[in-house]
Amino acid sequence: MQIPERLQAIGKLIPDGACIADIGADHGLLEQYIALHLENFKVLAIENKEGPLLSLHNQVGCLKNVFISHSDGMNQVTSEYDTVVLAGMGGDNIINILTKDVSKLDNIKQIIVDAHSFIPKVRAKLIELGFGMDYEEIVYESDIYYIIISFKRNTNNKIYAKDEIDFGYKLYLDPIFGDYKKWMIEKYEKLLETLSKIKTEAQRYSELSDELRRFKSYGQN
Repeated sequence: MQIPERLQAIGKLIPDGACIADIGADHGLLEQYIALHLENFKVLAIENKEGPLLSLHNQVGCLKNVFISHSDGMNQVTSEYDTVVLAGMGGDNIINILTKDVSKLDNIKQIIVDAHSFIPKVRAKLIELGFGMDYEEIVYESDIYYIIISFKRNTNNKIYAKDEIDFGYKLYLDPIFGDYKKWMIEKYEKLLETLSKIKTEAQRYSELSDELRRFKSYGQN
């Protein structure tokens, strides 16, 4: 059984005794990791697509304390669940799932995300919903850098700086941050090169240039 490193990174953030709602569980690899490494747990593996749902039943249907739900988002997540995982989906989709019915978050202690787009928007929205950034990690896999973020209740009402929301919370402490930063700067520069040829994107070019300048200085203070 080969479990992707990014899912292993997520699994390591889940404490023993957690009740987990894994939204978009796909083939159940996270569930298999949890079953191997936690003694006390309960997982609701959620899928709304027929293909992954069939795979879920085949791969984890016999695992103790793993329950499968054919549903959308947090519709079937009850008050007993205290941990939510949203991995392998776009940032806007993550935000839509979490804000569709915010009362569903009342009993949630931890939210772990692996957003594949709009990461700053996800950080900002979770902070707005009363959660704070507890931990971030960079995972390099298949030539892509993934950002794994754990949010917990912001009981101290911590205020985050704009750079922390846009570029990461203590992400510069990650051992591979230097490589990730170089990769991101190259992406910024390629996008700026494209935007420079489009007259109607002058404002976005200016905004992105400022983002690039700020990102280059991130982690140097």
